[in-house]
Amino acid sequence: MAKSPTEKLLDELDRLAAKGRISPEEYEARRNAIIAGNVAAPPEKKGGGLFKWGFLGCLGILAAIGIFFVILIVAIGAALNDATDDTPDSGGDVRVSLAIGASGAIAPEGNGSKKSKVTILQVVDNVPSTNQFIQPAAGKKWIGLEVEVENVGTAQVTSLDWTLRDTTDQEHERTPWTGAEGSAIDIVYHDLTPGGKKRGWIYFEVDQAAGIKWLRADPNPFLANDLYFDAP
Repeated sequence: MAKSPTEKLLDELDRLAAKGRISPEEYEARRNAIIAGNVAAPPEKKGGGLFKWGFLGCLGILAAIGIFFVILIVAIGAALNDATDDTPDSGGDVRVSLAIGASGAIAPEGNGSKKSKVTILQVVDNVPSTNQFIQPAAGKKWIGLEVEVENVGTAQVTSLDWTLRDTTDQEHERTPWTGAEGSAIDIVYHDLTPGGKKRGWIYFEVDQAAGIKWLRADPNPFLANDLYFDAP
């Protein structure tokens, strides 16, 4: 029997807990929120597409293989185009002072056409939660930053990878589950065509006494060149 959306959310929460990604207190708060119906499951994709073997005959299978190779050739061509692009990349890490209105542009090493510009719009310390079931863990707080990402290159860019180092030199990945007011506007998962913009929030859970040392935006975790916003 297929699992309900609530069961799927609980399974995902259990996996996060098993990997040690969340504290027992946060686990309990999120579990209560899911059971209370305060967290909605993402829409499920409908099953049964063109690629079911029972639907495709031998000709269909051959056609699917042909389509696969066409896609593969196009992907290779795009990769080669990026690799030989004459547009200069940022030439290394870019460092900018962390302040309201500060901005910097970054492109992955060897991919100068894929350049993203990040602008800091707001920085909020000790972000309050609007959901009683989702709160920072004991002794922790949320730091929230509203940012705008703009594609200032000539090719489509993918999502940036965000990291925050606090004043105790602890590094944090973004916190995907918060009860903050702006958490519904998520900057993380997006692709932008040239000239496109996306505005939203990123959150980090840190110790109550900690502040920001730097915020890093990484356009490609597998390549060099990152954008840093350094706190004064």
